[in-house]
Amino acid sequence: MRKEFLVYGSPAIENAEIEAVTDVLKSGWLGTGPKVAQFEEDFSQYKNIEHSVALNSCTAALHLSILAAGIKAGDEVITTPLTFCATINAIIHAGATPVLADIDLATMNISAPDVERKISDKTMAILPVHFAGRACDM
Repeated sequence: MRKEFLVYGSPAIENAEIEAVTDVLKSGWLGTGPKVAQFEEDFSQYKNIEHSVALNSCTAALHLSILAAGIKAGDEVITTPLTFCATINAIIHAGATPVLADIDLATMNISAPDVERKISDKTMAILPVHFAGRACDM
């Protein structure tokens, strides 16, 4: 059995990033605060949008986007089974029902023909996941 661990990728972290994180940790503002507010403002200006919201994870972002879309109990959201659990959990946490469309074996992405078959009167959204960096057929 091999004892070395194959490193998939390493983050490039410079002293400036370490100092910025240290400043935040020392400030006592770990989840919200002036640095987050400044980031949101800077990001909004950079993207030329009125508002932005910093979140702690993609799970939170998925949940918030589903709520912002007005998806609720009784609604259905079509998605792929080949995804991290956060995709389906976000749908469930909003009270909606996940409907799993099969994948295309050639791309490993959600199958557009199966999505079409799954659409019903209760379908409020289709939540694709672009697997392994390959864009879904949309």
